[in-house]
Amino acid sequence: MNTLPCLVLMRPQLAATADIDCCIRYGWQPILLEYLQLQTQSAALNRLSGQSQSQNIIFWVSPSAVHIAANYVSRSDKLIHVAVGAATASALSGYGFKQIVYPENGHDSEAVLHLPLWQQRKGKLLLIRGIGGRDWLIKQLHQLGWQIEVAEVYQRNPVPINWSVISTQAEQGNLKAVYMTTTDAVQAWFTQLPPDLYAVSKSLLYLVHHPRIDAALTGYGVQTLHVPDLCRGLALLHSRST
Repeated sequence: MNTLPCLVLMRPQLAATADIDCCIRYGWQPILLEYLQLQTQSAALNRLSGQSQSQNIIFWVSPSAVHIAANYVSRSDKLIHVAVGAATASALSGYGFKQIVYPENGHDSEAVLHLPLWQQRKGKLLLIRGIGGRDWLIKQLHQLGWQIEVAEVYQRNPVPINWSVISTQAEQGNLKAVYMTTTDAVQAWFTQLPPDLYAVSKSLLYLVHHPRIDAALTGYGVQTLHVPDLCRGLALLHSRST
C-alpha cells in the first residue's frame, strides 16, 4: 500500500511534467487531474516558422505553449525568448533555446512588463498563447512602441474531472495537498467536487503561486500557502517537517 502523501496537480498533461518531477523529488505522490485539454491549432503552428523569423522577441505564456509550439519556431540565435515564469523558462531551455529572459519575482504579464528589456529597445514581438488569452500585456507594450503579432496555437477544452483516483487516496488517508495554477482550476475543482469528498477537500493544503488564485480560494474555507513555484513550496514543507 502507498504511504507517500499525495498531491493533486490541477493541470493539463502538457504542463505537468516538471511538477510531477518536483513531487517525486520531495517524496510526494503526484496525482494529475485534468480539468481541461489543449487542442493544437495546426494552421497557427504551420505559420510559426515564417512568423518567428521576422521577430526580435518571442513571448511564451506557459510551459504548454512551449511544448506545443517550440519545434515550429525559428532557431535563430538573434531571437530573445521571454518566458512568463521560471517553469516556462525551464521548458524553453529543455528545447535548446539559449537567450531566455523571465521575471524572477512573478508569474504573470504584470511581472513580465517590469523586465528592463522593454525600455532598453523597441522592435517586433510574437506572443505565443492559447485562443482567448489576456490582451493586457499587448496593450501595454503597444504603448511602449512595440509591434506585436499573436499566434494562438491551442484551444482550451474543459473536460469532466475523473475523481476515482482521488477517492481511493482519500479513503486511504494519503490525500494531503493540491497545487492550483489558475482560477479556472479552482472553479473546476469546487464546482465538480463530489459530495463524498467535500469534507476531505476542507482538510487539504492548497498551494498557489499567484495572488489571484489565492483570492479565488477565499470563501471556500480552506488553508492556502503562497509559494514561488511548486518545487520551492515542497522544499519549504519538507524543511518544516524535519
